[in-house]
Amino acid sequence: MVFQQNILEYITTEIEKSPKGRTILTTSDIIESIFGKYKHFSSRCPLKQMGQMILSISLCTMNLATSVVKQALENVRYIDLKDWASQVFGQSMLSKRKIVFSTSDNDTEFA
Repeated sequence: MVFQQNILEYITTEIEKSPKGRTILTTSDIIESIFGKYKHFSSRCPLKQMGQMILSISLCTMNLATSVVKQALENVRYIDLKDWASQVFGQSMLSKRKIVFSTSDNDTEFA
């Protein structure tokens, strides 16, 4: 009974810290579900890396309305997005592979 009372006091104290009317995460089930969806989605990608794919995690938590997508497409230029992604995520694994495997054939000697 003491353990139960301690848990209830802890939860009450933590809830009082959160803003009124705001939903708070109280279990890891939600996070585990989101990462499960991310893993399922990313399993179709040949290169397993988080990088830009991490942005897809937010898609598991919302219903995208057509108006939101339309507004984003109208207000965000591709070149700006590309520059931002380059600054935040750096060079992708695919581009690194292309550089490594695009070496010249002239550096090979035959016996």
